[in-house]
Amino acid sequence: MQLFQRKRSVFRPSPSKTKKDSEGVASVVGTILALIVFLSILGIFTNHFVPAMMTSNEHQHDNTVVSQLSQFKQGVDNLLMDSTTSQVSTLSSFAPVTLGSSGVPMFAVGTQSQMNVIPQSGSTFPYFDVSFNYNVPGITGTYHLSSTSGGGVVVNIPNRYYVPQSVLYENDAVLLGQSNGQLMLSDPGFAVSSEGGTHLSLLELSLATPTASNMTYSGTNTVSLTSGLLTYSDNYYTTSSASVITVTVGTPFPYAWLGFVNSTFSQANLTNGFTYSVQYAGSSLYVLTLKITGVSSVSLTTALLSVSPED
Repeated sequence: MQLFQRKRSVFRPSPSKTKKDSEGVASVVGTILALIVFLSILGIFTNHFVPAMMTSNEHQHDNTVVSQLSQFKQGVDNLLMDSTTSQVSTLSSFAPVTLGSSGVPMFAVGTQSQMNVIPQSGSTFPYFDVSFNYNVPGITGTYHLSSTSGGGVVVNIPNRYYVPQSVLYENDAVLLGQSNGQLMLSDPGFAVSSEGGTHLSLLELSLATPTASNMTYSGTNTVSLTSGLLTYSDNYYTTSSASVITVTVGTPFPYAWLGFVNSTFSQANLTNGFTYSVQYAGSSLYVLTLKITGVSSVSLTTALLSVSPED
């Protein structure tokens, strides 16, 4: 009798499709959640931290430009002092001007600025004009003097996050202008004294460039300003008390000049010794006219400064 043994088959269940689907859905949901968290962090960074950092960068750049133009003025003052003692200046002055602010890598580029170096021959603005009648001791008669200087360096900073500003160097003064006001940061050569009569001291500083025309630079690089004194003269005039000294300033920032003049006369206790008017001359330019009476003498210094920009 032949015995047959049946082989038992072992039942092995196939993987559940439901389990595979659940694992796939979990992976997709996890990836989406991770992307959402990443995009949320990225959005917070770009919407809050980037503007805050750019505001700080632009504000720091504004302060840098003010400091650099003040350094330029200090160099010019040293040239004038050297000419006062030697009458011939052999010195030169150097000052850098940084045109652009720092950016945030991969998120925001630096803010570009524009600098214009304006010689006296290149534009009618800015300018500084002085006219008055004077007497020569021992000679009968009255003489008239009219003298004009012009030129300047202006840096326009169109900030995107901080307040847009303009920093101007004109007639040896540094001025700051923005939408909510104007301020004279460094005073020009303009002084008045009331001791033993009213004495007025004025400086007229003109700029000359190698091309005799406006020179414009823009971007985020640094431009160097090399300057030297070409001519210098210092003259003293005697005027009568009835003489009217007329000072006319063509400038984008008339109210900064006005505040400075008011403060200068107030410190000399001469609050009633002058009148003034402000006239509109263009889209962003004004003429400030000062009429000063009761002045017994005028000290007028005139100088021509060469400015050579290089980037």
